[in-house]
Amino acid sequence: MKGTPLDYVIVMVYFAGILGFGAFFARYTRSTKDFFFGGQRFAWWLIAASLVATGIGSYSFIKYAQAGFLRGMSSSMTYLNDWLMIPLFMFGWLPIIYFARIRSVPEYFERRFDQRTRLIATIFTLGYLIGYIGLNYYLLGTALESLLGIPLSYSVPIVAVISAIYVTAGGQTAVIFTDLIQGFFLYAAGAILLVLGISYIGGFSEFWAGLDIAHRLPLPNFNTPPSFNFSGIFWGEGIVGTLAFTFINQGFIMRYLAVKSVYEGRKTLTFNTLLLMPISAVVVGSAGWIAFSALTHGKFTAPEDSRHVFIDIANVITRPGIFGFVIAALTAALMSTIDTLINASTAIGIYDVYRPHIKRDAPDRHYLKASRYVSVLVTLLGLGLVPVFSQVESIFAAHYAFVAMVTPPLLVPIFLGVLWRRFSPQAAFWCMVGGGIFILISVRFPEIVAPLAHLHGINVPGTPDFDPTYNYKYFRGLYGLLVTILIGVVATFFTKPKPKEEIIGLTLGTIQAGKALFKGGKPNEESGRKIRLHLAIRETPSETVQLHPDDLAVLRAEPGDLLYVADARRILGGLRSLHVKAGDPGRERGMLGISADLVEEGNLRTDRAVRVEKIL
Repeated sequence: MKGTPLDYVIVMVYFAGILGFGAFFARYTRSTKDFFFGGQRFAWWLIAASLVATGIGSYSFIKYAQAGFLRGMSSSMTYLNDWLMIPLFMFGWLPIIYFARIRSVPEYFERRFDQRTRLIATIFTLGYLIGYIGLNYYLLGTALESLLGIPLSYSVPIVAVISAIYVTAGGQTAVIFTDLIQGFFLYAAGAILLVLGISYIGGFSEFWAGLDIAHRLPLPNFNTPPSFNFSGIFWGEGIVGTLAFTFINQGFIMRYLAVKSVYEGRKTLTFNTLLLMPISAVVVGSAGWIAFSALTHGKFTAPEDSRHVFIDIANVITRPGIFGFVIAALTAALMSTIDTLINASTAIGIYDVYRPHIKRDAPDRHYLKASRYVSVLVTLLGLGLVPVFSQVESIFAAHYAFVAMVTPPLLVPIFLGVLWRRFSPQAAFWCMVGGGIFILISVRFPEIVAPLAHLHGINVPGTPDFDPTYNYKYFRGLYGLLVTILIGVVATFFTKPKPKEEIIGLTLGTIQAGKALFKGGKPNEESGRKIRLHLAIRETPSETVQLHPDDLAVLRAEPGDLLYVADARRILGGLRSLHVKAGDPGRERGMLGISADLVEEGNLRTDRAVRVEKIL
């Protein structure tokens, strides 16, 4: 056992605090829209900050500390691949799913293709999400076993119960605000470890001197060894892994669907990718770099299992209390990723399984209640996968093998469906089914992936670094993409595309038309200013508000335009807010005529001023 009683008290206080924090924000959840999308009301900075915790899982600290210890600075490259994905997500996928009011990834498959394709997409998406839940539980259990000596069978269920409670109660709103706190928690713990580690070694110059050349460079030994090389990481993480996280990870997508507008989503993406992701790369990898340098200076003993390096180095360089803070951060990393995955998997379960196939046309309160039951079921399924992941030898290899199995059959139909209007429903179905079959074949006969690795000069029989145990796992994702694309393209030319009028707003060339459908009329994109108004309860239609003509002129808005009304206190980040349409002009300048129902829906306070801006 490591740490002191003070450390364990800190961890328990953290658990209690997160539970209380999540329970507090659970009161803002009154509908399935709140439960899954937070009412689509939040400001960009709040979503960006909460995404820090979503992107850093417990597996991140353990996996990247292990990679940093074994491979050095190159461990950071897996966090820096998102820059390549910004344009397509920002100007293609995000506006399509937002304006089309897509609630789940499989729903896009039905609306763009057909129902049977949605069914296949549901299976793949649930496999992807629940698999990640199981992986996160396993990795946290590994850390707690190293720390406390408690078997996985005890530690993981305890943490699972804690994380599931506030997700089940509060949904997306509780997830966003708990992840906001946990994001700051993670960065603080990473900064503390980095500073204390460098100080423990003797300063930055000593730290740097303790790293060999390979550990200092971002891309050492370009294509060697087979277990960790640039080409394999690029195709396995930079293309397949990052594209999967960005385009088919329901939790990630739901977070972007929680922002108040597409414009805010673009700001979130830019800030998160260009600033927060590089910081996250240092936060999760630096413990491994410090451990290697300390080992060089004789101040650290390498663990028998390199997966324990994060816990071991944290115990060596921290003091009582600080170690507890770091362990609490490790737990925060798990819960902040798990809560998002549970909420996302539940959304798939409700929107793609329960609602269309089990209970149609029920009241929203029924689906909200069912969502909480499904959250519990998803948690149990994730726990059931922990024994499977406990059999793996390499976290990296297990991660990429898992991602490569699931993501190509989902990614290819999305990309071809968005970019190519001619891409047909039959082609989408067969490229998913065929791609999945060929990927399974490659698991049984891994040598069929070998040519791709050999083209990169990797893992070639007869070379000094040949290692048959890896079976070209990093290139299975690339193999899956190529096979699936080939099937999809060929099948398209032998089948009929969906009529153009049925895919409006679902392809890159029809986004503007989709925007009009979202508004319910021609978009008004004339730029106006935000204004501050006071609420006046009026007998108005429940979906509209009244503004004085002069206030409408400042907004550059007209009756029928979408408005965003939020509590004027920016620190709330949109917690008290809602979208409404501008109705007939009112008579009082500086006043917003609004119904009592809308005030309740937006959690607004009549004694507080509101900020109003035009969305469309």
